[in-house]
Amino acid sequence: MPPEPITVSVPVLSQLFLYFHSLNVDVDSFLRSLGIDPQSVKAPDERIPVETYLLIQDEAARFVRDPHLGLHMGEFAEAGSWSILGYMMMNCKTLGEAFEKAGRYSRIIGNLIEARADLKFGKIHIEFFTPPHAPAMSRHCFDSAISTSVQMMRTLTGVPLDPLEVTFAYPKPESTAEYERIFRCPVRFDRRENSMTLDWNIINTPVRMANPALLERFEQYAQDFLSQMEGRDEHTHAVTKIILARLDDESLSIGKVAKEMSVSVRTLQNRLDAEGVVFSELLREIREQLAKKYIREGYSVEQIAYLLGFSEPSVFRKAFKRWLGITPREYREMHPASVAGTIQSPRRDSRDI
Repeated sequence: MPPEPITVSVPVLSQLFLYFHSLNVDVDSFLRSLGIDPQSVKAPDERIPVETYLLIQDEAARFVRDPHLGLHMGEFAEAGSWSILGYMMMNCKTLGEAFEKAGRYSRIIGNLIEARADLKFGKIHIEFFTPPHAPAMSRHCFDSAISTSVQMMRTLTGVPLDPLEVTFAYPKPESTAEYERIFRCPVRFDRRENSMTLDWNIINTPVRMANPALLERFEQYAQDFLSQMEGRDEHTHAVTKIILARLDDESLSIGKVAKEMSVSVRTLQNRLDAEGVVFSELLREIREQLAKKYIREGYSVEQIAYLLGFSEPSVFRKAFKRWLGITPREYREMHPASVAGTIQSPRRDSRDI
């Protein structure tokens, strides 16, 4: 089986788009100039091929003439845009707990840059690296990864936390002023790895919006899906991960999944058949399970649409009716919630079912 395809979660691009908006740049026009449909890279929780991500990022740096694009992307990171993973982190008691959840569940939403932490001498050393089969990347990727991590620390806690040191494997740029402004610590280049080092005590910093009850529920959901993914046969496992990353794509097909896995449709069908799985049934099962779970727990259509990555509540309603033959309201009436959902929806429209 070929290596797992490398994809990037669209929320990472949302950081770029927010940065563009701050510069009054027309994002849609920029994307169209690259031959990319704007809607194809804006759906929450969508994942795109790494080649598409790198093209957008590198061209964006040239377009706005910003040699520090990755650093500036990181400044627009928001935990709430990371779907379930972000909600888990926001509801952790401490920053250390949020780090632990991020490490445990990060592969649900992306696999381009991973992190490995070592604890020694009262310090936490976090190395950022890519899979062996990752394509060549500009420094914007690691700039963004570390800048985003630092921004998340500050956003989650409301405390102006700084690393002890940040290192990059690439040569020192002409100007390091932006690195010093953002990280507020020594930044070193031409090192063996891309990393940041933190004081051990930083893990005890309280998270502002900690809610143990919500954390437990979000983590249970993540565990359930990880358990399902790990319990399936190898090819079903790989397909399930791609489906989870593309839940908002109503036209998701075995052809799209096969292309992302770099195999033919016939080959993928044969592999799934050997494991007793039908793609259409697998897709329906995953989508229905999550939608019904949230309705039973009392979440509003607005909240569910956001968590599942639908652009509008009306789109979710239509999809749900197509899946089950009944509306979300009818399903809720058949399955009264025992505990009302308490997530605060980030959307402006707060309509309930």
